[in-house]
Amino acid sequence: MKRDLIAIGDLSDRDILRLIAQAGDIAADPKAFSRALDGALLATLFLEPSTRTRLSFEAAMLRLGGRVITSADPKTSSAAKGETLADSIRMIGAYADAIVLRHPHAGAARLAARLSPVPVVNAGDGGHEHPTQTLVDLFTLVREKGKLDGLFVVLYGDLRFGRTTHSLARALTRFGATVLALSEPGLHLPDYVLDGVRQAGGSVADVEVSGLEGLVGGRPRGTLLAPPGRAVGTATLFLAPDQVDALYVTRLQKERLPSGSGGLRALPLIDRVFLEAAPFRRAVVLHPLPRVDEIHRTLDDDPRAAYFRQAAAGVPMRMAILGAVLGAFPPLEAPPTGPAPVLDAPPCGESACIAATEPHAVPAEAFAAPDGRLRCAWCEHPLD
Repeated sequence: MKRDLIAIGDLSDRDILRLIAQAGDIAADPKAFSRALDGALLATLFLEPSTRTRLSFEAAMLRLGGRVITSADPKTSSAAKGETLADSIRMIGAYADAIVLRHPHAGAARLAARLSPVPVVNAGDGGHEHPTQTLVDLFTLVREKGKLDGLFVVLYGDLRFGRTTHSLARALTRFGATVLALSEPGLHLPDYVLDGVRQAGGSVADVEVSGLEGLVGGRPRGTLLAPPGRAVGTATLFLAPDQVDALYVTRLQKERLPSGSGGLRALPLIDRVFLEAAPFRRAVVLHPLPRVDEIHRTLDDDPRAAYFRQAAAGVPMRMAILGAVLGAFPPLEAPPTGPAPVLDAPPCGESACIAATEPHAVPAEAFAAPDGRLRCAWCEHPLD
């Protein structure tokens, strides 16, 4: 049975730990795995711009001894002629042994996996999820900090449209980390991400953050996500000296911002002065890249700047992922059974949902969230 990788929640804890360990083995001796996928063919279908994700997947496949075919420019693919994603996936699945898909609409990878005869790996579906980047991030944190359990991680920037944080917040709390989400105004974590944390046994609370007054000129409000077994239980969070283990920065996703929403930038620039603040003195700085103007370039040679090491970690982690879905390494476990689908659900009104453009995603599919609200099965946004 084929095994896709569509969302971080589709992976068991054992899957994630095994992939981290496998990536570590590969990074230590990449030549030992140079024939692991000899003869296999990967198709990379990127209908949104990408540098690191596409090239790291292609480098990963080549380093495993496989080969790659690619469609990296949406303007030159048949999507520009009006071909549906469903038809594209069915045909590409006849050409390759696995497909890595990036698409501008949430839920596209899940739809592709349903229709593809070969494994599909989600390389980012709109502003929804980016599970392989989260695996890279977890691998980087283990290498930089030696663990995940007990870490205190600050997510910083555009958390509404920054899909990497949607997967990462849920994964970190699963593995015992505490997360503080500090967002640009109006760009907080979506409710479906917070629901996912709660559903996994974690707790969520809005807090006033003390200890940053010298940076922001006041007390910002943030969202604290605690792992299972650790209640939040406070309306004010005081950041103690050296408390923050990692600062995960994201850029404004200008390509997804609603029109007329310019000037949202309010959080301070990340530079050496920022990292001199007591809570951040020993924090490593991560960024999924590309960086625009949220991290000053004078920070690049600071040992705490881990974002280029993070990008380099994409190759061994994606080698581990491809080896797992193509049978060279221990296979991924079967995904957990989700909630039963709700019949006769109202249509999803989100323009960024795959159901808005793809006839194969209609009629709408939905599920009942833990709070009782109906959510779209493709993009997770509420339907009521």
